[in-house]
Amino acid sequence: MVPPASTSPRAADLPRLPPGHLPRPRLRDALLQADCRLRLLCAPAGSGKSVVLTECALQCPPDTQRVYLALRGKSLTVDSFLQRLASALGAAADLTSIQQHLDDVPGTLWLLLDDYPRFPDSALDTLLNDLILSSPRRVHWWIATRRRPALQLSRLLLDGELFELGSTELACTESELFELLQRNQLEWSWQAIHELRSDSQGWFAGIRLHLLHLVPDQLPVAFDRADPRLLDYLRREVLDELPDDWQQALYTLAQLPQFDAALCEQLLGVGEGASLLEQLTLCGLFIEPADDGQLSRVQSALAQPLAAQLPPSMAKSVFRKACQWYLSQDNVRLALECAVKAEQSDVAASLMQRYTEDSLLQGRSLAQLLLWRRELPAELLTSTPRLLMLNAWALMLSGRLDEAQYYTDELARFLPQPTAARQRGLIAQWTALTANLAFHRGDAEQARYLLAEAVAELPERSWSQRLFCCGMQVDQAMTEGRLDDAQELNRIVTKQAREHASLALESVMVMGHVKLLEIRGELLRAETLLKRLYSELTSAWGAEASPMRGRVQLRRAALLLQQGRYQEAEAGFHSGLQEALACDDPAAFWAYLGLAELDALQGDPTSAFMRITDAERFMQYDHISEALYQGLLLRAKARLWLSQGRAVQAEKALLALPPYALNFSPFGAPDLHLRLNLLLLQARLANGAVEEAVAGLAQLHAKVLSEGRRPLACEVGFALAEALYAWNKPAQAKQALLDALALSRQMGLASVERAFAQRSPALMRWAGEASSNEGAPAALLSRRELDVLKLIAQGYSNQQIAESLFISLHTVKTHAQRINFKLGVERRTQAVARAKELGLG
Repeated sequence: MVPPASTSPRAADLPRLPPGHLPRPRLRDALLQADCRLRLLCAPAGSGKSVVLTECALQCPPDTQRVYLALRGKSLTVDSFLQRLASALGAAADLTSIQQHLDDVPGTLWLLLDDYPRFPDSALDTLLNDLILSSPRRVHWWIATRRRPALQLSRLLLDGELFELGSTELACTESELFELLQRNQLEWSWQAIHELRSDSQGWFAGIRLHLLHLVPDQLPVAFDRADPRLLDYLRREVLDELPDDWQQALYTLAQLPQFDAALCEQLLGVGEGASLLEQLTLCGLFIEPADDGQLSRVQSALAQPLAAQLPPSMAKSVFRKACQWYLSQDNVRLALECAVKAEQSDVAASLMQRYTEDSLLQGRSLAQLLLWRRELPAELLTSTPRLLMLNAWALMLSGRLDEAQYYTDELARFLPQPTAARQRGLIAQWTALTANLAFHRGDAEQARYLLAEAVAELPERSWSQRLFCCGMQVDQAMTEGRLDDAQELNRIVTKQAREHASLALESVMVMGHVKLLEIRGELLRAETLLKRLYSELTSAWGAEASPMRGRVQLRRAALLLQQGRYQEAEAGFHSGLQEALACDDPAAFWAYLGLAELDALQGDPTSAFMRITDAERFMQYDHISEALYQGLLLRAKARLWLSQGRAVQAEKALLALPPYALNFSPFGAPDLHLRLNLLLLQARLANGAVEEAVAGLAQLHAKVLSEGRRPLACEVGFALAEALYAWNKPAQAKQALLDALALSRQMGLASVERAFAQRSPALMRWAGEASSNEGAPAALLSRRELDVLKLIAQGYSNQQIAESLFISLHTVKTHAQRINFKLGVERRTQAVARAKELGLG
């Protein structure tokens, strides 16, 4: 801690540090340690520049002269600046004398200019630039400023003579916020600290105003961007000194999430808008780059109080002009958003009809459309068939099936249509919606029939709805165990999505392919595909959150969890959760369940149950239809109940499910019905129905193996081994257990093996003893196949392997094919990867 300014002789010319001052050594020490001619602190008002400068000044070495000038941001002529500088230095008030004085200064001199003039002044900047460049290197310039002065900063940077801190560096970190709360005797959780840091963007003035009237031990209070104290601060420190047209421009731009020079010309006047944007940015008036770096925005912590200064009638006018601009740029989504805010309902409804179903999966389109629905009159949303269809698809994609059903039924009002073609098209649209609703409600037979009819009848202009229906057919084929049919249909539909240049629907198909690979146990291929898809989505759509990109992260996290890569999985679930929540995407539910499974695997059932409760609450708050998540939720609960010995409760809950739940699965979880049957058999085993459980598990094991569901076969195999052991069939139990272990290690299913070891540690030890002489790889591959695999892992060609083992080339190829089949891979490189996982490399 530095001594208060009043007690330090050297602090007489410095401003006092504010009450409750929080030292910021990460900034202070970085500045003090910089070896350069110019230290520049450039950030908007309230960033803490002057305080950091004062901290540094108080650390000035005893053998260094220090000159501090508080310029207070006021405009200065060249002459008045020279006069003030000369007076502080004890030199004559002309440029030549000041330069000579600086040349003659013995030792080191610090020149600190606090709050450099805030408005552009090319003559003053030129003078300062000349002084900095002409002064000897022992003269150190320190400048705190809201605007970036027109100095030769690039030259100074290249010469290693510039060290700069901007608003990003000056923003309060979570660690500093924690310390600040401690000084105010406030004990907040890290989550509350993170939220305050995020909502305030680390803006120091806003944080200090927020904490000003909180009393010790008070519970966390959310940052209020509408707090009148914020506006009062902005008026005193910034707004009152701005020209009227600058204020008006700032209030106007605060209405919009982002903007560029061209839009400013539309809103602020042709020939003036771009110039005003440049001036506001130059003077540090809270204009910052948007996420993609191409556009600008008003700092989000201050946009709301600034936007509120524009009268409502003027704000509506801004949105009308912005709507026209976005329409000229063919940006329907932002044009629609502005039309809603301008309260132009007819325009908004007209624009809404130009939405396509696949665009609902891009960015926050779906969430915004659902939000706009609440802003528009209900009669307008049902005024045309197109609006009915769009709202029905949006509600169905959001999991609100009953509301989607209402809009689907309303299509009947528009029958008959004036022409036969339009009549067939409208009926095909109804069929497509009804088929999707039937699928989501578990009516497999009706869904199968109607999906086929919709795919056949939908016209070419309705290609996106047709592809959605094809996606349902792919999922239904996976649910029914027709994996080859699913793969072929997925390939065809992916090609069609590419022909229509729809990255959104192509992504849906890729996710279906990933699920197919996961069902077959090809986890590494699935993970590689997801990483590539994530890169493609980010490249095409930028940094904006989107449902598809969030789902990619959640799917990959689930794969990582299965492989036992728990830290990566946890990070993936949290990242995907944030992206899903930003888009109001129901897929956030998967993140809660994934984190619950992680908690359970790590021996924390209490936290796991809390996550499951969060998942259920999330779906209920968003009015998601229960049919879409009931089975998934019960699966998570039942697994925990079984691990706690509450098998009676698990069996009772599973038997209470609707009949279809044990025979058909919701979209995105094509093996859920089989997993629920597995849990029911495990519950019956735990409740003493051993013979019935053995028979059921053996039948289920044969079914999933025949369908190629290898990871699920592994789980069923472990359960079957437990049942056989309980039925006093040790030899059969041993074989089932060794087969399951070999299969799990073949696919890298670390979590499945870990879960089995947690619930049956004695059997796991028994399996270890039984297989100690063979080893898991030997139980999977023959001796000769192991020999070939070892050489493949060492990089040998087929010919080299044949020569090393004294076998024919044909025999080597046959062994390689069998190895690929047994390891569940298709290519030599994948076999090498699996060999390394098995310790054969």
